[in-house]
Amino acid sequence: WLALSGVPEKPPLLPPGSLASDTLGVLGAYAVTLGLLQVLRGGGGQHLDVSALEALAQMNTWGLPNSSHTLARGSLPQMVRSGDSPMYPTIACADGHVRQVVMAPGQWRALWEWMGSPDAFADEYWESFFNRLSNLDVLNQLFEEHWSGLPMLEGCREAQSRGIVATPMLSPADILTDGHFAARGSFRRSEVAPGIEAPVMAGLWEVDGERVGYRFRAPAIGEHEADFNGRRFMESADRVRPPDGVQASDPTDAPGLPLRGLRVADFGHGGVGVECGRMLAEYGADVVKVESHAYPDFIRIFLGSEMTPSFASSSRTKRCLGLDLKHEGAGEVLEHLMGWADVIIENNSTGTMADLGLGWEALHAMNPRLVMVSSQLMGSRGPLADWIGYGPTIQTVGGLSWLWAFDDGDGPPGSNAIHPDHLAGRICALGALAAMIGRERGCPGAHVEVAQVEALMGTLGDLFLGESLTPGSARPEGNDSPTGAPWGVFRCAGEETWCVLCVRNDEDWENLRGAMGSPGWMEDPALETTAGRLLARDRVNAGVSSWTAGKTPREVQDICQAAGVPAGRLMHTVDQLEDPHLEQRGFLVGMDQPGLGRVVLEGACITGSGMAAPVIRPAPFIGEHTRRFCVEDLGMHPDRVEELISAGAMEAVDEPAT
Repeated sequence: WLALSGVPEKPPLLPPGSLASDTLGVLGAYAVTLGLLQVLRGGGGQHLDVSALEALAQMNTWGLPNSSHTLARGSLPQMVRSGDSPMYPTIACADGHVRQVVMAPGQWRALWEWMGSPDAFADEYWESFFNRLSNLDVLNQLFEEHWSGLPMLEGCREAQSRGIVATPMLSPADILTDGHFAARGSFRRSEVAPGIEAPVMAGLWEVDGERVGYRFRAPAIGEHEADFNGRRFMESADRVRPPDGVQASDPTDAPGLPLRGLRVADFGHGGVGVECGRMLAEYGADVVKVESHAYPDFIRIFLGSEMTPSFASSSRTKRCLGLDLKHEGAGEVLEHLMGWADVIIENNSTGTMADLGLGWEALHAMNPRLVMVSSQLMGSRGPLADWIGYGPTIQTVGGLSWLWAFDDGDGPPGSNAIHPDHLAGRICALGALAAMIGRERGCPGAHVEVAQVEALMGTLGDLFLGESLTPGSARPEGNDSPTGAPWGVFRCAGEETWCVLCVRNDEDWENLRGAMGSPGWMEDPALETTAGRLLARDRVNAGVSSWTAGKTPREVQDICQAAGVPAGRLMHTVDQLEDPHLEQRGFLVGMDQPGLGRVVLEGACITGSGMAAPVIRPAPFIGEHTRRFCVEDLGMHPDRVEELISAGAMEAVDEPAT
């Protein structure tokens, strides 16, 4: 994240809000659901290990597989910060900024027509994503001219009506009064402290149309001590005991994978759905990706072949059923598939699954025990439910881009991160397992929905609450934090080398002062308290910067850590590929991926004492498992499978069944 955040003229820029801790919280909750599901299936208790470093490394826009593949080809990955990816430019308009993304040929044609069909770009050459990627300096100038006279909101509505991906850059204040989020109930007015009510994020999930999230305010210390007793605790424990007839495993039994036997049909594409499937497959689920050459996963093909490092990472350990969902013969296969599956994953545009006859009502009628996980850009309901986009376009409409800036009036310097795709995928996986736990307890199947924009907004929830209570308080703060000072990114010895350092309290300050050799400026009594240091933030930062400038990032990190002060050096993915800590923990997973060669994938960030090591195998080609899956798992006759393949309903690269 940080290594490619911002521009060289300024320090690397930390993302606003609580992205790191919230990501760890989601993955910690996911680990707990894995453990609970294992208990419900007869397993024993265990110790779960969730690595914060590895959890965040999984969010880094497929950095490890892409960098390792680039190095294997004899080139160097991007090491220079350059703001927004040219594929996701932020463009000034008449009264603000928008983010526009043009990937598919149809999106390009629609934009070309909207721009007045300029003759210079009429050739079919420009319909190729790769050709446009090679000429973004010219195209982005054209886009800037087009948007310069358009109002932000009206322009985005017009773009979306034409099938063009464009979203407005909204501030937290804009979002709190936005009609779409009001219609969705993204915020609910609740008590946040005794006697104080304010709008808070209502929750990241909807289950069968009902919000799951905020229930009541945070408690005061000891508030519920009087009515807590052992009986209530034991009643809670009873709910996670194995059902009658299920024999708990002996702790000495060989550990298994908690999701072994779970069957998943993955209709995902891009980042969110496929990352959900990845998280389930890694822990034992049998995940079958459903796609065809007529409608392939764009992350698979966007570089011109049928395999990319990004796809290899997100679709690891899956099988692939080559099925054209729009073919008249697909219905027969889908009927078998819905009877086989426990979980369905999809992140298509709103209404797509229903148009294919695969909406929740239809699927629930086919298989009442089915759990369906859906994730749309702006959610499946609300005035903007039909909007389309990608992770970077959520950053603008969800408030992140507006906040991800220095407090200097220059606006966001930009980042190439595709957040919240990876996080939203994990939130989907957590919802899927929660629904499966409900099913294990006797509940029917459920429809779990995650609006991708709300997944992002959830990491800014405290800032939205602050803005509602104190208008104007949610604003760009750069690398500063109201928590303490010094806090932020500090330049070290060498070119473009940095270290992050955070002083949380007065004890940290004393420890840092000792680590720095107690320079005279740190003896000022006014700096002994957090409040005093916040008032003198510029002077404090300057003093710390003068110390870090003479040391390498590793030296600063190690000195501070030895003194108990949180600090971490800025690492590029090429640094992570050689990091002994990540290597020793088994996080760097080398693999021979057909269609790519040798790549290094991000490993699992969750392990358990009663859990087998997560499974990581190569990603499949389209139709790689069609024949065997249809015959052996769906119970279809081999002759019928061949007929459907010949008719074009299915595709297969595996050998005919015998």
